Order: sequence, then C-alpha cells, then structure tokens
Amino acid sequence: MYNAYITRIKNIRKHSNADRLMVGQCFGSDIIVGKDIKENELGVYFPTDGQLGIEYAEVNNLLRKKDEQGNNIGGYLDPDKRNIRTIKLRGEYSDGLFMPLESLNDFTDITKLKEGDEISVLKGIVICNKYIPKTNSSNTNSSNIDSIKNNKYPYFYEHSDTKHLSYFTNSLREGELCYVTLKLHGTSARTS
Repeated sequence: MYNAYITRIKNIRKHSNADRLMVGQCFGSDIIVGKDIKENELGVYFPTDGQLGIEYAEVNNLLRKKDEQGNNIGGYLDPDKRNIRTIKLRGEYSDGLFMPLESLNDFTDITKLKEGDEISVLKGIVICNKYIPKTNSSNTNSSNIDSIKNNKYPYFYEHSDTKHLSYFTNSLREGELCYVTLKLHGTSARTS
C-alpha cells in the first residue's frame, strides 16, 4: 500500500545549478523544493512510485496546463498519470515530492496532523495511491495474464509491498532482531 508521510524536511542546501531551487532531505532522500520551504518545516512527503489524487493535484495546481497562447499556466505533472517519480532537474536528482502541510487545507484540519502520520485518503478523497502504469493490451495475451494472476502457490509466501526501513527507524529498539534487505530501484524478482 502506498502512503504519503507527514514529516519534516531536513538538511536544506542551495541547488547547485538553479537560483530559485533548494535541495532538502526526507527519510534520507534528496528532494528539490522551492526557496519558500524552510529547514525543519513540517509537510507532506510523497515517495516515488505514487500517484496523486486528481482533486489534490488540481487544488494545488500541480497538473500541466497551457493557456490559449500555449503558455504554461500549471504545474509539471502529467494530467492523466499524476505519478511521482525520481527526476533529474538541472543536474540534481529529486526522489519524491515534498509539499507544505497547507496543501492539505481543503481536505482535512491540518492542525490535527502530526509528524509520523501516514495518509492516502482524507475525508473520503484520495490524496495519493500506488501508481500502476497502464499496459499496452495489444502486446499481451490477456488469458495468460489472468491465469498467472489467479494461480496461487500455498507454500510460496507472497507479499505485495515491503516497507522502507528509512520510514521506520524510530520504531527499532536496541537489541531487537532485525532483517535488512536491499531492493534496487526498478527491480523485482521472486523465485520458488
């Protein structure tokens, strides 16, 4: 399950190749933000591989739009996909999206949100969810895909999502047994 996190942005520094941009960190990931974002500011962090809800994206003017003359009057997200991904902007990577807490004003009482909260739906409105790319159905055999999806392996444990350690470092206690694995971005495999 995909969630956004109420967290603080840390280690803000000047972008190496842009005067109006800064680079901060959430959960150890670099995030490009505007100069209006301040060190240790509480906000909402959307990790990569997510999709913003249409209403949230529209209210916060995050969708790409053009006026009658073709001038950009909106944000930078594709209006259909609205996906959060790692991007390289003027030579620096941004791994996710950090938004001010006020971006949730239309969806909840933000005074009740606290650091560590996870959100995906507020007052019945989808704020974010897992991004699932559309497949080109002409290149797939749908009956074969359906049979794979419905085939169950009772002795082969399945999991749909593995939580990132960086989001839960505060929940580890000294002396507890902990298993740490590494998943490279864009890779996935299971064998039996």
